[in-house]
Amino acid sequence: MNIDMQVNKLPARTYRWLKLNGEKVAVKDASFDRTSLRVSNIPTGVTLVEGMSLEESDEFFEDLHKICESRDADEALPNGDNDHAGKSQLVRTGMGSDMDRLIEASECGVTYISCGEGCEIAEPVVLSGGGDGSGVSSQLIRVPKGASMTVIMDMYSQSEDQALEAVSTRFLVEKDAFLKLVKVQMLGRQVTYLSDLGGMVLDGGRFEMVEMELGASKSYSGICVNLMGDHSSSLVNTGYMASGKQFYDFNYIAEQRGVKTDSEAVFRGVLTDKATKNWRGSLDFRKGSKKSVGDEQEDTLLLSPEVINRTIPLILCGEEDVDGHHGASIGQLSDDMLFYMESRGIDKEEARKIMIRARLDSIARMIPEGKLRNHVSRYLDEAI
Repeated sequence: MNIDMQVNKLPARTYRWLKLNGEKVAVKDASFDRTSLRVSNIPTGVTLVEGMSLEESDEFFEDLHKICESRDADEALPNGDNDHAGKSQLVRTGMGSDMDRLIEASECGVTYISCGEGCEIAEPVVLSGGGDGSGVSSQLIRVPKGASMTVIMDMYSQSEDQALEAVSTRFLVEKDAFLKLVKVQMLGRQVTYLSDLGGMVLDGGRFEMVEMELGASKSYSGICVNLMGDHSSSLVNTGYMASGKQFYDFNYIAEQRGVKTDSEAVFRGVLTDKATKNWRGSLDFRKGSKKSVGDEQEDTLLLSPEVINRTIPLILCGEEDVDGHHGASIGQLSDDMLFYMESRGIDKEEARKIMIRARLDSIARMIPEGKLRNHVSRYLDEAI
């Protein structure tokens, strides 16, 4: 198949010359040889159904989608747009509806992961991926009322061949439930990686995510968290390192609909050589989200005059009594820091490595599984 998609669209369009309204993905004669993510560990108490149809997986969200539609019926749209980006999706995701169509066309089926109400699953569910050829997969993670679960997605390969990896993940965190999602991407430098994520969090539910983007030639990562329940919360921590001519495109959206919702996102990374990175961070306070709080921060270290870094933090506000914060810190190694390290016998190259590791380790140490955490550490040792 030929892939021609518009992904990671900004929720409200900005000036075209900024080149941040969205990103195009074009791949000719794409074919998928295998499943991107394969289940490698299923703890006791976890339900796994492979090959579920899209129609069956949609049933979990249909009633919730209708509730969102009714709440948005009289909402004013920014910049004279006719529709909110993502409105056509049953579950809004970070990459958008074109990714839904790719998954549907691939006929890959859905891997359904869940557990019983009130269950606390101590051991993580682990999905592993990567290898020769191209792969595609889709997952639905459902955490029922009062339950808690951790899911790890580990994408790794050493292949030097051109390939495409496409992963679509939807999640549903029900009342007073907790989901921790860990996504680590260490793919070969000729791979194009599409990582799409979207889901809903109900009353009192909590969603946490740890993401590491380290490999691939081109990586497109979209995250959308719908905090539709009162007192629901979301915490996203992403670390990334791009070198050579790597291209990273991020889109983070927090839709805050419930009363007293709380979203927080931290993106921390390093760009060097001729790498390019786009980052879109959006807090979308919808009508009814009274007394909600949102915070998004990006911290980027630039280690080459030839890197390209584009950043656009955005706050959309359809409710008055909310508290939104965003910020971006973008800079280089300061002369004062280099002088301090050199005065203690640390040369410039070693100081550079120390600063890179400190920035990335601040996210990597949040990975709950020791074996994967050590793998990331070894990968960074070789890459830096």
